[in-house]
Amino acid sequence: MMIRRMILGVALLLAACGSAQNSGKLNTFDVEKPTADADADSPRIAYSYALAYRLDPGTLDAVHRDHLGLCRKLTRQRCIVMEDAVTRNPRGDDAGTMRLLVDARLAGTFGQRLDTRVSQAGGALQSRRVTAEDVTRQVIDVDARLRAKQALSDRLLRLVQNGGGSVGDLVAAEKAYAEVQQELDAARSLRTELQRRVAMSEVTITYAVTPSGGVWAPIRLAFRDGGDSFAVSAAAAITFVIAATPWLVIVGPAIWLLVLGWRRFRRWRASRSRA
Repeated sequence: MMIRRMILGVALLLAACGSAQNSGKLNTFDVEKPTADADADSPRIAYSYALAYRLDPGTLDAVHRDHLGLCRKLTRQRCIVMEDAVTRNPRGDDAGTMRLLVDARLAGTFGQRLDTRVSQAGGALQSRRVTAEDVTRQVIDVDARLRAKQALSDRLLRLVQNGGGSVGDLVAAEKAYAEVQQELDAARSLRTELQRRVAMSEVTITYAVTPSGGVWAPIRLAFRDGGDSFAVSAAAAITFVIAATPWLVIVGPAIWLLVLGWRRFRRWRASRSRA
């Protein structure tokens, strides 16, 4: 009877400690934990950077390689390439995108080095956007949840180890302990995600190449595209004629014979009606 009351009390504690989980999905980063922990009372800020560069024709590859090289020099513990894409365009307006995770303590200096490499190649910075998200409240809530559930887990473990009571009571205690362990694992995972978001800043880089030719380049490109479209249409028409010619040779005489026979039939019918 005593164990049953304890299990009932544990169930009530589970309901009280089971606070609503954060519904927003957080990014998980494959990086090592920072060696130095921030002060417990300091705010936890997750920063992200968005940089857009305008490049001259023929410089995208060099700038792209330089930026990748800067990331690799920091090693994988401080810089990770999450996305890297380059699009080639026959018109010359190539484009590219790179998404990195950079040590938050180095992100600002890293962005300046990116700017320098672009300037050396004759390009320019089009836009820079820095966003910050305060995750302090989330970290505090998760830490409090971890402490409460760890204490509850310890009590349940002692209850299971001591035994006593009926088999049903022990089974209920073991089930409650397993549920608390699952909630502990989820809370630890969330805390790790928050720590990694603060430790690593997301840096998104976009490249856009200006086609050569100055202000008249779009007009020349329009005429060239129009010529390409006309050539494609003419090629399609020629292909249709070549494909249809054998059928015209076969079907044409048959249609002519049918028309000729129909006319003779009408004349014969008209002559019969007059007679």
